[in-house]
Amino acid sequence: MINATNDSAPTSEQQLASFIVTAQVPADTRRTARRYLLDWLGSTLAGGEMRPPSLLREVINELGGHSQATVIATGGRTSAPLAAFANAAASHVLEMDDLDPGSIYHPAAPTVAAALAVGEQLSVDGDALLDAIAIGYEVGIRVGEALGPSHYEHWHTTGTAGTFGAAAAAARLYGLDADQTLQALGSAGTMTAGLWEFLADGAMSKQLHPAKAAHDGIIATLIAKQGFTGASRILEGDKGVLAAMSSKAAPERLTDGLTSEMTSWRISGVAFKVHAACRHTHSAVDAALNLREQHSLTPDQIERVDVRIYSQALGLLDGMEPTTPYAAKFSLPFCIASALIYGDLGLARFSETTIREKLTLDLVDRVSFETDPALDALYPETWPSVVTITLRDGTEVTDRVDFPAGDIRAGVENDDLITKFVRMTGEQLAEEAAIVAERVLNAQPPLTASETVRALRMGGISLASSTARRG
Repeated sequence: MINATNDSAPTSEQQLASFIVTAQVPADTRRTARRYLLDWLGSTLAGGEMRPPSLLREVINELGGHSQATVIATGGRTSAPLAAFANAAASHVLEMDDLDPGSIYHPAAPTVAAALAVGEQLSVDGDALLDAIAIGYEVGIRVGEALGPSHYEHWHTTGTAGTFGAAAAAARLYGLDADQTLQALGSAGTMTAGLWEFLADGAMSKQLHPAKAAHDGIIATLIAKQGFTGASRILEGDKGVLAAMSSKAAPERLTDGLTSEMTSWRISGVAFKVHAACRHTHSAVDAALNLREQHSLTPDQIERVDVRIYSQALGLLDGMEPTTPYAAKFSLPFCIASALIYGDLGLARFSETTIREKLTLDLVDRVSFETDPALDALYPETWPSVVTITLRDGTEVTDRVDFPAGDIRAGVENDDLITKFVRMTGEQLAEEAAIVAERVLNAQPPLTASETVRALRMGGISLASSTARRG
């Protein structure tokens, strides 16, 4: 453990660093970490050939890198930081990766990407990989909670808190001591970034955020291992992350209940995503789907759809038009209209063809939404939405959802995750997808990082070629 100076209590940064080094991950938490590893693999495989991560891989190919870890989309090998960069971007592009409601943060994208790349580089065993994932989740989520909802108004938490999560996972795997880990956190914090302004242009920056977080988290640990120093009070210092990036920080969330032998871990509360859109749309989409099923609704029956939602969601979704498949994922009217017409909001709903369908766009024009102060008071502990559909005969039907599908409080079984993985990776893994999922979830001992990557060969993905050779 780090010794505090001047006989004072350890700082929050020191406590986090000591936790990363000494944490004893319980067996049930390791089993939980398998679920999130599987979910991340599904998003990464399915998202790998989308344009934004493909463009980033072209740059990685030009940079080259030592053959340390695998770029999952191609099977090429490059340095661990660059492989993590590529895989994190691919995992986030389809908006199907996990999300922690309390911290408003997608932890898998940067954390699992960093852990798998470093784990593959070091040939660590399965338990070590799962421990690093759980520890990375814990640290990243706690940083996100401390930053709070005010941070999210301008900053994408997956890019900011995600850098800490990636650094924590990497520091654990590289075997840094507590002081080195403190320095790694300092460097991670000074590199942390990710602004929402890209939404105004429908730009590709959202994939860059977790990519850079995963990459920079690993870099922070590597330079700390060499003796490079960082700010010791990067979180709570006068010019640190909380002061700079949050108007209503909650620093106590960094270390409340944090011990090396704790039994309750943040990873256990992270939500999975069922719908292929921004999660701020999910409660409203679920309410609309409930009404569709309960009342056998068809689009021609619907006069209008009114949505009440919490202000934080409106701040992100307001003004978003379905001008591109990606922008459509942030258009609440489009998401609700698509769900009401087709009965789902899967990946197939977001294509160049579907965003121009007249039937959908006509219904989009009948959807409106506004904020509700009563719902604001419940966020982010719950993500509530109320949907009222007025039919052409004057009938009104209403439903409210506080915990969208995929929220742990709504119940998510391993079979649900296998079904999702098979649905997302059928094109890549064909009939072997379910077998891969079973191995990731249940293999004894747990698959190593290298075995996890090799398991993807079962579906015909060639991991033998190298498209990112040493530069």
